[in-house]
Amino acid sequence: MLSRTALRSSRLLLSRTQQAQHPAVATRTFSSTAAAIIDSSNDEFMTNAASCNYSPLEQFLTHGGDDRSLIFTDTGTNKYHIAPRPIASDAIFRGSCTCNAPTERGYQAAAQLYENTISTSNDLDATLKEIFENQRDRIAKCLELPEGTEVVLCPSGSDAEYIPIVMARQLIQNPSRKMKNYVTQLKEIGAGSSVASGGVYFLTHA
Repeated sequence: MLSRTALRSSRLLLSRTQQAQHPAVATRTFSSTAAAIIDSSNDEFMTNAASCNYSPLEQFLTHGGDDRSLIFTDTGTNKYHIAPRPIASDAIFRGSCTCNAPTERGYQAAAQLYENTISTSNDLDATLKEIFENQRDRIAKCLELPEGTEVVLCPSGSDAEYIPIVMARQLIQNPSRKMKNYVTQLKEIGAGSSVASGGVYFLTHA
């Protein structure tokens, strides 16, 4: 259970730590969806998706992540062989905690959210924050979590490795003290977990 104040502090600390380790990594923010689409020529993710004839929604689905969302132009899929389009209803597919093929139902839900909320937004950052906050609240209500409990959304288990590190550092408040982070069953989880457990980037894009 994480308090909102502690989590906000930990997010800021993690951002500053990673920026210090990788000063060349820039934060991508846009004031509107239109600005994001216009700037797509400078965005490898959306450029690659566009070159594979994906729609603006499908391009947007690949945007803002790391190299696991990047579409390869020679295959039209990401590194997990998944496209940002619904899989055939009669297809059999295997998923993972990191990447699952979109179902028709999930795709239509994303399309509705995109058309009704995101594509008409004048402040994309604020809109996305509101969407994620709504998701956290719904999860908290479904799990009947006590007031003050924070729900942390992570794109994968490897990314989740950052959370305990940041929280521990925030609680210690002494940079000179060393931390030890133990990860069990390392061979049964994501390949980036061992690197992420050290508090550093584990992918080529961020």
